[in-house]
Amino acid sequence: MTVSELSSDQLFELKQYYLTQHLLEVEGRSPSYGELADADSIVDDAIIFEEYAGVVFSEDDFFCSAI
Repeated sequence: MTVSELSSDQLFELKQYYLTQHLLEVEGRSPSYGELADADSIVDDAIIFEEYAGVVFSEDDFFCSAI
């Protein structure tokens, strides 16, 4: 599936991952629990769609999809 086909839970998880990587690279720190909880409002959808355009995901890529 492509980034535009992700469920809202999968998109939220991807935003948390992106935020974590971004803060580590730019500020040299991990996000707070509050930042992770607010990742949906901190990271704009457009950034995720641009960053992960062309990436093919599977259900196994996401913890929220694990059964």
